[in-house]
Amino acid sequence: MMQAIRDGAQGWLAWIIVGFLILVFALFGIQGYVGNTGGTDVAEVNGLTITDRDFENQYRNYRDQQRQQLLKVLGNDVDNPLFKQLFNETVMRKRVLDGMVQSRLLSLAAVKAGFNIGDEQINDIIRQVPIFQLDGTFDKETYKQALRFQGMNNKGFKARLKQDEITAQLVAGLSNSAFVTPAQVDGWLRLQNQQRSFTSLTLKAKDYQHQANIDDDMIKAYYDQNTARFMTEEKVSVDYVELSAANLSEQAAADEPALRAFYEERAADYAVVDTATQAATLNALRKRLDAGEDFAKLAKEASQDSGSANTGGKIGLISRIDMEQAFTDAAFALKKGGVSEPVQTSFGLHIIKVNSIEGEQRDVSHILLNIDTSKLRTRSFEDVRAEIEKEFRSNASERRFGEQFQLLSNISYEQPNTLEPVTTELGLPVKSTENFTRRGGVGLMANPAVITAAFSTDVLAGNNSEPIELADDRVIVLRVKEYQPAAPRPLAEVNDAIIKSLLNDAGQKQVREKAAELLLKLADTGSLSDLAVLENAAFEKTNTIKRTEKKQSRQLVQALFSMKRPQEGKPAHQSVELLNGDISIIALANVEDGDVSKVSSEERLAASKALTQQFSSRDVTALRADLRQEADVIIFEKNNTDDTQP
Repeated sequence: MMQAIRDGAQGWLAWIIVGFLILVFALFGIQGYVGNTGGTDVAEVNGLTITDRDFENQYRNYRDQQRQQLLKVLGNDVDNPLFKQLFNETVMRKRVLDGMVQSRLLSLAAVKAGFNIGDEQINDIIRQVPIFQLDGTFDKETYKQALRFQGMNNKGFKARLKQDEITAQLVAGLSNSAFVTPAQVDGWLRLQNQQRSFTSLTLKAKDYQHQANIDDDMIKAYYDQNTARFMTEEKVSVDYVELSAANLSEQAAADEPALRAFYEERAADYAVVDTATQAATLNALRKRLDAGEDFAKLAKEASQDSGSANTGGKIGLISRIDMEQAFTDAAFALKKGGVSEPVQTSFGLHIIKVNSIEGEQRDVSHILLNIDTSKLRTRSFEDVRAEIEKEFRSNASERRFGEQFQLLSNISYEQPNTLEPVTTELGLPVKSTENFTRRGGVGLMANPAVITAAFSTDVLAGNNSEPIELADDRVIVLRVKEYQPAAPRPLAEVNDAIIKSLLNDAGQKQVREKAAELLLKLADTGSLSDLAVLENAAFEKTNTIKRTEKKQSRQLVQALFSMKRPQEGKPAHQSVELLNGDISIIALANVEDGDVSKVSSEERLAASKALTQQFSSRDVTALRADLRQEADVIIFEKNNTDDTQP
């Protein structure tokens, strides 16, 4: 539908602009262009921008994922010091922007290198995506709904997918050039299968919290110093008007003379392949079958399928996905021994016989008659009246949608402080939403494009938004109804949370000091077990593990395998802070490399693949670094900061 509007561009200047946009769409998808409306750019990569809308969408998704993962590990404890340390807005925003810059650079490099992918290949990829399927089969409405939820349309999604695929071709080409030698595989296996023997004691941070004395002054000071942590989320509600092609289609008049005139102009479009001769032949064959003639004999006589005619039309076992849908629908509707009515597929006209039923498969034979696709039959007006009316209304609503879209865009821009002129001119009612945060809400408020527009600087300043494309045939313009800025929560409301944070901080400080003290003692005594008894700490006796150990904490395993080999008879010691704030002190006693002579051929092959993958990742990383160094990248820092707290 929006294409009707874009097709309105006329003149040589318009064609130059369109040519430029085609390049932009091919590289970054339509959202990279539409997203610039009413917003600012956060970066420029070799002359092509990363818009604020694109960045905020990706950052919001990444931020939510990180938050969920951290809270899952930390048991929903937002006051855990590690949560504050790892959930860093500035670091995360930089990480996302760096990733977007690298993505743009790889895409540009892939296009420059001549990588490409055809439209039909893109369609095949889309059809295989599970979330676009209904009952295991691609469903157009499910696909459209999924895109609408993401604030994208078909063209934009395909362009973005094309960008990803050609980038993947470049990365795959580079990755496939990596190789490893047998000596490198042996070295990798020795390290990978290495075993380390150790003992450990663990100091629990909560056991040291009792040493803290928390008073009101400390609570108030913590509150004043960390006010940003205790802010409410900013909220906004919006008024909006919605322009929908579906409503316009219902309004389009479709009287009989207009429909007939529409048909006369397009009669050739409603022509179909003439299958009357083939259908008559197959019906005659069915009569012969009904009279008792053998299916296989008739197939040898009449079938034009060179691959099966000589075997009596036998195809063999098929499942529901092996043949075209019309063929399988007919076959799976038959009982054993049943013969279908004529069925048309892209191969021609068939009659199908089910020889046997084996679970979810059917053993089938068929008789095929080819169709002359150049022989067409024009259907009468009466035959296609329903199709004519549907297309007539669609065309009328498309034209009307284009006209009203232009009016909506012009009026809302020329009179940015109100939606009333839009309501008066276009008859669109003003609707309202509930309050929602930057994390969104439900329905319309869950749409990333709506969220971005509602919290944009221009809209918060009191202006109407640019038209927001929710789908290919549905747009809205919104403005702020009510805005509630982020504000500090009262001290009394967060008092308990502050006490918990102060206790955590105090316990963390004390346990770190105790760990450092014990490491010094170990330098003298060397006995970890004696210290464990003395400190009443949890002690783990000698344990031998590999790098792939899952029962121990990941932090402990990483620390253990990063330690230097111990001297003979003298364990090496190191402390490691665990994710929950506890500290383990490790005594590494022995290191034993893996025995490559005991490695099976399957393990060696897997090791070779894993090492090759590491090398290819290294090569891709080097390419990214080279592209970044040679690129002209501008980061607009003023547009890439956010004081929003979780």
